[in-house]
Amino acid sequence: MNEKLKTKAKGLPLSPGVYLMRDKTGTILYIGKAKKLKERVSSYFINSKNHSTKTKRMLLHLTDFDIIQTDTELDALLLECRLIQQHRPMYNRQMNAFERYSYMNISMGKETIKLSISSVPSDSYSFGPYAVYRKLPEIKAILDRLYCLNPEDPWHQLYAQSLTPEASTVILDELLEAFTGKSERLEKRMEAKMLAFAEQLHFIQAAQWRDDLALIHYFFQKHSQLLLHPISQKEWHTLWLPTEKGQKCYLIYQGLVVMEQHFPDLITKNKRILRKRAKELIPASVPVFRSFSKEQIDFITILHAYLQRETDYQLLSVKK
Repeated sequence: MNEKLKTKAKGLPLSPGVYLMRDKTGTILYIGKAKKLKERVSSYFINSKNHSTKTKRMLLHLTDFDIIQTDTELDALLLECRLIQQHRPMYNRQMNAFERYSYMNISMGKETIKLSISSVPSDSYSFGPYAVYRKLPEIKAILDRLYCLNPEDPWHQLYAQSLTPEASTVILDELLEAFTGKSERLEKRMEAKMLAFAEQLHFIQAAQWRDDLALIHYFFQKHSQLLLHPISQKEWHTLWLPTEKGQKCYLIYQGLVVMEQHFPDLITKNKRILRKRAKELIPASVPVFRSFSKEQIDFITILHAYLQRETDYQLLSVKK
């Protein structure tokens, strides 16, 4: 155990922040966040059976660490996300779900509809970015089978044998509904196919539709939670979090922190006063987003998870 680093960790503040673990060349091995830097970083230098194999392996190469203090734990979460995407440390890729992003695109031909996956949004209907990029080809294949969009698929005849052709407008409507937060019609169509195969005693096909439906439901439900979360909407919101001294205000528009400001002497929880303070921060011009960016999805996901486990905050809508 490196006693020098252990002593250095004991001297850290009990404040939120981000820590960067480095090897002898200064290369960043791992980036983490902490509600209390002293407690979190010190835990690495305690001989513990709870350390994973990968953590123990990282510690063998660790020769130094840096910290960046933040006002709040949320700041630490957001900074950690940005730094990981910027530096892509080896042990973040191994120890965490290192996320990549993809878009699902819907394009219209003369009488055809085509789904495609890309790393950037297309000029047609484009949805995302989705962090579950490894699952997107499977999602696409399921939707292709459901709507008979890919007749070259070897499973096409098996899945399509009891299907009736649908007008392109109906298919497009159902797909657009699903990708914008309302997948009920699409899921009912899948359930009908599953039941139809079961009634015909084609249990293998029915079981496949059942499994496909479970994946589709999870995918669209997770996405709709982001779309329907208040911070995703085209309204201004202000989030107030307590700090060691006062409160910090985050001015949010459609999943981006447009401005943040620390009010060291502001202790009140009065919503009218907080809204008035936040309204003064709203800029004259309002950003316009054609589609969600990776940064917006990152922020909405992080904030959604953070607010689910915290209670000491105020998230308020603010009229411009």
